[in-house]
Amino acid sequence: MKAEKIKNYIIICLFLVFIFGFCVFSFMEDDREFSEMENRTLQQFPEFSYESVKNGDFTKQFETYMADQVFLKDELVSVKTISELAFLKSKQNDVYFGSDSFYLKEFRENDEQIDKNIGYINSFADGLPDDVSVSFLLAPNAVSVLSDKLPLISDNDDQADAAKHIENELSDRIGFVCPIEEMKSADGKDGFYYRTDHHWTAEGAKFGFDALMNKMGEDIPEVQFEEESLKDFYGTMYSQAPFALAKSDEITLLTQKDNRITVKYTGPAGDHTVPEACESIDGVSQKDGLFANELKEVKDKYATFMGGNFTMIEITAQGAESDESVLILKDSYCNTMMPYFCSKYKNITMCDLRYFGMDTQTVSQYISENGIKKVICVYNIDFINTDNSFVWLE
Repeated sequence: MKAEKIKNYIIICLFLVFIFGFCVFSFMEDDREFSEMENRTLQQFPEFSYESVKNGDFTKQFETYMADQVFLKDELVSVKTISELAFLKSKQNDVYFGSDSFYLKEFRENDEQIDKNIGYINSFADGLPDDVSVSFLLAPNAVSVLSDKLPLISDNDDQADAAKHIENELSDRIGFVCPIEEMKSADGKDGFYYRTDHHWTAEGAKFGFDALMNKMGEDIPEVQFEEESLKDFYGTMYSQAPFALAKSDEITLLTQKDNRITVKYTGPAGDHTVPEACESIDGVSQKDGLFANELKEVKDKYATFMGGNFTMIEITAQGAESDESVLILKDSYCNTMMPYFCSKYKNITMCDLRYFGMDTQTVSQYISENGIKKVICVYNIDFINTDNSFVWLE
C-alpha cells in the first residue's frame, strides 16, 4: 500500500513538473515575434488597461499569447503529427495525409460565400465599359486534381460541382475557364502542385495560363525560360501538420532573358514588406525582376515570387509580345504565373483585394484612368469559397 502511494506521488510530481515547467520556460524565453513554421506574426504580451479587461480584449489576447509563446511549440506540434499517424489518423488541422507524401487540404463547399463573392464580381464586371473585356481563370486545388492520392477514408465536397456552380452564377459578360478535368487527366499531373504547400507549381501555373489564353482566343507566346531551383521548401500545409519524414519541395523560378521587367509596388503593403533590392523613385518602391532574392533561403520560399502579396503592383515587361495594359485581380496562385503573363503583356497591374481599402480610388476608377481594356481574374476555388474581400469591388 505504501509503495502504491509513493508511486502515485511520483506520477503527480512528474505531471506538475511537466505542466509548470513548460509555463516557467515559456515565461523565461524571449517572446518570438514571428513563426517561420506557421508563417505568421505571433501574439505579443497584451497591454493591460481597465478598459481592455472590462471588454474582454485583454483576456482574449492573453489566451492567444499563451498559446503562441508556449515553450517548444513547433516541436510539440510535430510530436502531435507523429502520434496522429501512429494511430492511423488520416487528417490533422483539415489537412489529409495523402499518398506519395502529398498534403491535401480538405474542401467544404460554402455556397453562401460563393454566391456573395460572385455577386460582387458580376456587379463589378457589368458596370465596366463595353470595350473592356473580363476573363476569369478558376484554379482547381490539389485535393481535386490529385484526388486519387486521398486516403481511403476521406470526406470532401466535389470541386467540379463548385466550379460548375460558379460558372452558372457568373455574368455572361465574363469569359470563364476552370481546367479541372483536363488537369486530372493530364500526364505528369503529380508535378502540378507542391507536396507540402497549397499552391500550384510552375508546371501547374503554365497549364492554367495556357487554358486561359485559349479561352481568351489569345496566342500563347513561345518563350525560352532560364530556370533556377530553390530546394528544401516546406509549405503552409506542412506547417499545419509538420512531420520529420515529409518530403521537401523544389520551387522553380523562370526568367525570360531578353525581357527586362520592372516592378513597382504602388499600393500599401500587403502581408510582406517590399523586397530589399527596391529603390525609392519619386516615392515609389521599384526594382528589376519578379523575384525577391533575399527570400530564397527562408522557410516561406514561395514569397520569392514578387516578394509576397501586395495591394497593388505595376509591372512593365519590355520584351512582352503585346503592348496591351492588363489588370489582374488575384490571389497568391497568380504569383507563380507572372513569368508567363510578362511574356504576353507589357503593362500589367496586379491587385490583391485582401489588402485593398479604396483609400484613393476604386478598381473601376483605376481601370478608367489607366486606359485598361482587359481585366483578368485569377483565383483558386478555395479562395472564392472562403474569402470575403470581394466587397472592395463595389
